[in-house]
Amino acid sequence: MELKITNDYENKLLGRREIRAYAVYSDKTPTKAEVKEEVCKKLSMDPDLVEIREIKQQYGLMASDITAYSYSSREIMDKLFKKRGKKGATKEAKSGATAT
Repeated sequence: MELKITNDYENKLLGRREIRAYAVYSDKTPTKAEVKEEVCKKLSMDPDLVEIREIKQQYGLMASDITAYSYSSREIMDKLFKKRGKKGATKEAKSGATAT
């Protein structure tokens, strides 16, 4: 897989780097784990603080647009995940209902 970084933006308000990349490959669409490994290797980042948000396959091509976030700390990453409802939040907690 050949990976080219197209945009690297430092979002200081959210404490993360927002990375856009373009990947070209000769086999199947790479998994998030494969893309994460390649992005971390290319930009020398900690894999524990990187989240691959999106791999958008281009129709008819062996290429994808990739969106990745690299957080400055584990606390910020966990806090933003919780707000999105990815970790630790149940449907009741998201809707505001309480169980009795």
